Amino acid sequence: MPNILLEYTTNVSDSIEYPKLFTAIHSVLHETAGIRLDNCKSRAIKIDEFYIGDGHPSNAFVQLSISFVAGRSAEIKAGVGDQCLAILKEYYEYSVARLDVQITVEICDIRREAYFKYPEGTFTPQ
Repeated sequence: MPNILLEYTTNVSDSIEYPKLFTAIHSVLHETAGIRLDNCKSRAIKIDEFYIGDGHPSNAFVQLSISFVAGRSAEIKAGVGDQCLAILKEYYEYSVARLDVQITVEICDIRREAYFKYPEGTFTPQ
């Protein structure tokens, strides 16, 4: 917790430095939501097969999904979402300039009673 999943279509820029991008996102989660940095687990998945709108080859997307244990306020979630969206817009600036890119951020709650983790005690803030 949290689980950070970044999906992007093959037609967006491949020159993204994902360690730097994920460091920025992890910092937002730590500073805004009080999440321990060592709990952040991120991955990027390139989507080869996709169809957006009318199927035009310039259509593209970048989708960031962040899931963490429920209990944070709507204001904290909004802060995380707004800041992460700004980060993605910056990192994908080249693609936005040349494609019809939709960039989205989704914040999802994980019910604590439905989430199991080892080692124990790692939910606590740092």
